[in-house]
Amino acid sequence: MEHSERIAAVIVTFNNPGMLEDLLEDLQRQSLKPGRIIVVDNSTRCEAQSIPGEARGITLVKMATNEGSAGGFHEGLRLAREGADYILTLDDDVRMPDDALEKLFRGLGDLAEHDGRVGAVRAVGPNHPEAFPTRIPCFAWRGTLMKTAAVKQAGLPLKDYFLYADDTEYALRMAAADWRFYWIPGSQIVERRKEDKQRLRILGRDVFFYAEAYRFYYAVRNSIHAYRTHRCQTELRQTLAYAAKMALLLSFVQAGENGGRAKAILHGVNDGFRSKLGKRVDYHPAETAPGAGWRQSEACR
Repeated sequence: MEHSERIAAVIVTFNNPGMLEDLLEDLQRQSLKPGRIIVVDNSTRCEAQSIPGEARGITLVKMATNEGSAGGFHEGLRLAREGADYILTLDDDVRMPDDALEKLFRGLGDLAEHDGRVGAVRAVGPNHPEAFPTRIPCFAWRGTLMKTAAVKQAGLPLKDYFLYADDTEYALRMAAADWRFYWIPGSQIVERRKEDKQRLRILGRDVFFYAEAYRFYYAVRNSIHAYRTHRCQTELRQTLAYAAKMALLLSFVQAGENGGRAKAILHGVNDGFRSKLGKRVDYHPAETAPGAGWRQSEACR
């Protein structure tokens, strides 16, 4: 088993000790092991705090409060960029085949021989349509290997995003510094937890949408802010169209149950255009709900 002190892995976790333990075991079995594993723990439940620590080469960072993906990866990247040449970012609910990191690392190296501005590569999910590496406009935290040089140039994730689109904004910031990103089809990472979406049957079609109002609020607000900041007009229009469609849908279909979500969308649009960031008290995740901590942005899935 090859071991690389040049690679640091960063995992942000929230009330999910069982899946986190599986992921840590996957990292220990990698054919190319990271030299350092940093677990940033946003957990609020007592049973979620029994995370294996230094005995397994893991640096555990316990956050005083739930700071979401944005605050968690801000802290994780801050620590990882000192002493590592590459940083692997992971959600706490994924599984990694034994060669996933090695294939990411080799893929990045092969691309760098022809493109000196490769800043990050990303593992694929099941049923990826391409057999060869392809350019992508941005990346999500789940299964991305970044050059530390690109991280240092881009800075750190915006903590005030709290949840959603913090990875999108960070990738856009890195891209603005002329770094490029690619899928690596040989490396596969599988997502396990998907309970943040709800299905509704409308006119014979299945419509999937966020199950809680706070998810809509942060996803819409942060996406609008990110696309405005980086002058992504097409993506901004698409976000506004999505927000309008979902607000109308949730207002007229099961209105009594979903009215809060429609209102959250409108608040998200308003705050996104006003650049009013940070955690909003009336849209804070339920502290005890499993899986309520955060999910990555839709834009870079």
